[in-house]
Amino acid sequence: MMANNFDRIIDECIDRINRGESLEDCLTDYPEHVKQLEPLLRAVCQTKEAYSFVPSAGAKSAARQRFNAALEALERRREARQPILPWLLGWSRVGVTVAAVLVIALIGYFGLRPVLFPGETMPEPGPSSVVLSPEPNPTGNFVFLISDDVNAIGDFQSVNVTISKIGLQLGGESGQLVEFDPEVESVDLTLLPGDKAQQIWRGDVPEGEYTNVSIQVSDVRGILKETGQEVEIKLPSQKLHISKRFQVSADKLTTFTYDLTVVAAGSPQSGIKYILKPQVDQSGADHKPIEPKGKAKKEGEKSMKPGTEEDS
Repeated sequence: MMANNFDRIIDECIDRINRGESLEDCLTDYPEHVKQLEPLLRAVCQTKEAYSFVPSAGAKSAARQRFNAALEALERRREARQPILPWLLGWSRVGVTVAAVLVIALIGYFGLRPVLFPGETMPEPGPSSVVLSPEPNPTGNFVFLISDDVNAIGDFQSVNVTISKIGLQLGGESGQLVEFDPEVESVDLTLLPGDKAQQIWRGDVPEGEYTNVSIQVSDVRGILKETGQEVEIKLPSQKLHISKRFQVSADKLTTFTYDLTVVAAGSPQSGIKYILKPQVDQSGADHKPIEPKGKAKKEGEKSMKPGTEEDS
């Protein structure tokens, strides 16, 4: 029973760290398990730092199953006194657990991450490292929009996100990276829930298939609705990536909506923390956004509504 309870605590702490909570917060909530938890959770933090990404629910479930299978196999060998290596003899359960986590970390570090997380792909750097920097064009073939998936956004009267750079990764042999500065740098996510979206750039980008989209966030400021106070909203990384394949043609307008969401983590006891992260499922090309209410359009900016088409 004690072992099952400790396994539950490990799972909970790993999930909390993946959501952005600190190691110290987890240890504070379980002071009676500090000695057992600390080495394991530090290994988890080191693994997370090696790859700054947010795995999908399916990837996390698959990784946890592999982790548990490895742990059970080590336990069976230990009980049968048939360890893999002699130096594993006499290790405690926590020691074996830490070893399993470190093995997973090393596998990820040496390039087998796609095996562990087949649903997650990293950006594909081009062999020539060529970076294209297109200029805005009001009649261009590509429109970039920001939207918000409704999670904890209801806690806020405003969430202003400042975006300094947008990156599009071309697939295929060219592997070129297209980077540009947004025309509208700051957006308030509280005005963009659900189907609402705001255009922040339009211009001409090379035609072809794109595999990855990133935005570089330089600042996030959230004001709570209940208290009117500014609260910290953490970022998993200043450069937020999503892997999403889409096609751009020279003679057709492509609209890409990048969906962000604010999620709440933690508990009233340890304190609620807010995290800004991309929503892969809600992001994509040729979504049909609605002009957000309360936003004054810039001069010359066009409203994009469902069921309407624009000629490039």
